[in-house]
Amino acid sequence: MRNNWIQGTVKVGDGIELFYTRTGNGDKPTLVLAHGLTDSGLCWHQFAEDVESNYDVIMYDAYGHGKSSRIDSNKRFDLVADLNELIDALNLNRPGIIGHSMGAAVAATFAANYPEKLALLVLEDPPWTDLKLDQGKLKKTTEEWKQQNLANKKKTVKELQRQKQKESPNWEEAILPEWAQAKLDIDPAFFDHISFDQVNWQDLAKKITVPTLLITGDNNLGAIVTPKLGVEAVQTFEKGEFGHISGAGHCVRYEQYKPYLTMMQIFLKRNAPK
Repeated sequence: MRNNWIQGTVKVGDGIELFYTRTGNGDKPTLVLAHGLTDSGLCWHQFAEDVESNYDVIMYDAYGHGKSSRIDSNKRFDLVADLNELIDALNLNRPGIIGHSMGAAVAATFAANYPEKLALLVLEDPPWTDLKLDQGKLKKTTEEWKQQNLANKKKTVKELQRQKQKESPNWEEAILPEWAQAKLDIDPAFFDHISFDQVNWQDLAKKITVPTLLITGDNNLGAIVTPKLGVEAVQTFEKGEFGHISGAGHCVRYEQYKPYLTMMQIFLKRNAPK
């Protein structure tokens, strides 16, 4: 993290506090970045460093992640409302919203519900599929993720980094410390609250009116969005673009960062407010 970046918290509904890191002071077009499950805002730091000369970048920790509030079963669990109220609390005027995985799902729903509150949208491999979801299998998988996270918490950041380097040698080394720290910071109770209900992505896409870029990788490497779905989504969005990056799986920017950055910069230059 750069020394001149700002960090703070905002309160949203039910007194939930969301922690954020910000690269600017509002004098440039603003981008709000929504991370994936078990990540944190600072997992975007590499991208933020490369675009901060042109954009005011806000990287926030989702509820239960990073330094944001721990999960409280007596409080609401609504990640879309959290994003909406974060934008209001920071007095942001139609920022661009960029999300990955869980963050992309949140960003897409936000864009569909509040089309007047954002300028553009980027979805990095959202969990969109035409396949029928097996809720029993998903529940089992979510519990396995929770147990894996509990096991990860017994390791150090360095140990998690080394493990990931062995498992995924093509991942960007620059993001590994933040990625590993995020695994230690997430509240395991988050897994007890998140749901994976079947999303009718077509209905969402019809409501998204801002310029939208959908980015995915190779399905055989773990990417969720298929080329067929990507093409259909672009035809459904009012102003849609589809980007496929070979050699990447679900975590596109971690696995093929340079082509990801180039694709993003071209899209942002063409669509961000001046």
